[in-house]
Amino acid sequence: MLAYALGLLLIAGALWILAMATGWGLPYVLLAQGLEWLKANPWESTMVAALLLALGLLLFVRPREGTDRAIRTSSNGGDVLISMDALQEIIARSATELKGVLQIQSSLRECESGLQITVSCQLEQGVLIPQTSADLQKKVKQDVELYTGITVTEVRVLVRRLDKARSTGRVR
Repeated sequence: MLAYALGLLLIAGALWILAMATGWGLPYVLLAQGLEWLKANPWESTMVAALLLALGLLLFVRPREGTDRAIRTSSNGGDVLISMDALQEIIARSATELKGVLQIQSSLRECESGLQITVSCQLEQGVLIPQTSADLQKKVKQDVELYTGITVTEVRVLVRRLDKARSTGRVR
């Protein structure tokens, strides 16, 4: 996150220097007027500074999202962290082993009682959706619990698309 903020600052600085170098005085004039206003209005300046400080701290304090999250579980030897990417890979392999499942994407949510999994999938045309969905729920729950030891409380299935089976190039 710090890299993004620094990058944004560098881009803004470069654009400002470019504007000044090409003879456009507006950025300098605006900055000078803004600084004069801040000097003349100490109460408002304090409020602006407090707001900017609070927003800056919020960016650093908020919980991280994305792939660097992990779920903690324990074994006899101690704690084990399993990344969300690893869990999604287990889910993908588990789901695509089933007949009729062509592609999947998963999202995970950790709650007090365990892991909630949502699987968005593309199924082959002609499969029985209720049966395939039930098989998918059972297999994903079973495999995640088997390979990770993490309790799965729910597996939701969202069928996004039905598609023709891809040909493998083999003659049947």
